[in-house]
Amino acid sequence: MLKIIVGVIEVIVLLVCIYFGYQWTNNPKGNYEPWLFLSGLIFIALDILRRYEIHLVKREGKVLTPGELIKHSEELRKQFQEEVYKCRAENLRRDIIIRHVNRMDAYPNTDDKEKGISPWFRAGLLDLYHKGIMIGLRFGTLSEGPDGWRFTNYKEGEKGNIEVYMVGKIPYEFIEGVNFDGDEYYYFPHIFCHFAHKGAPYEEIVFCEEVDLGSGHHYYKQIAKYHEVAENSKSWGGEYFA
Repeated sequence: MLKIIVGVIEVIVLLVCIYFGYQWTNNPKGNYEPWLFLSGLIFIALDILRRYEIHLVKREGKVLTPGELIKHSEELRKQFQEEVYKCRAENLRRDIIIRHVNRMDAYPNTDDKEKGISPWFRAGLLDLYHKGIMIGLRFGTLSEGPDGWRFTNYKEGEKGNIEVYMVGKIPYEFIEGVNFDGDEYYYFPHIFCHFAHKGAPYEEIVFCEEVDLGSGHHYYKQIAKYHEVAENSKSWGGEYFA
């Protein structure tokens, strides 16, 4: 979102520069230097913001250097890969508990009145992707519309055209640590996350179809992004995914 805002401002400032440059050409005696100087300062400020955004914009979690991020990601990738392979080989449950690092004391209680994402919730560890892990948030169907996939309208008796998982993509950068042994409440892995993307632990939510590759191996094929499906559903009556 920040990149979009910066891009829009740059376009506006560029148009302002073009306008005053044109006016200055037609009227050399005009007082246009201050405006062009101010526009130049804005360009410099935006370039600094783009280069050092990670240090200037406060976000939940630690700020890692590129080297630290590589080391952190590789350590977690190996641990999660082993867990995924183990669950597939031994046909184990893939349940996990996602916990918010900043609200550790809320576990194991729940508060139905609390707004936003719960400080802890149950999900399924499906697979890995190049930046992190893929967790299953819900399973249901989508229906095909003229503009792409949309929520199935069960009120109208639709049954859906495809069965999919609603998948949250959690980058390793958002994961502080993992307890693979669980505790006295839930014996499966607890993943401690920073809810660093708009108050959520995942950078993106997508819909994936499970493809059976045989021998216990599965591939999760992305078919649509959540915001695309939600947008397509507005005019077709499907209100939610289930």
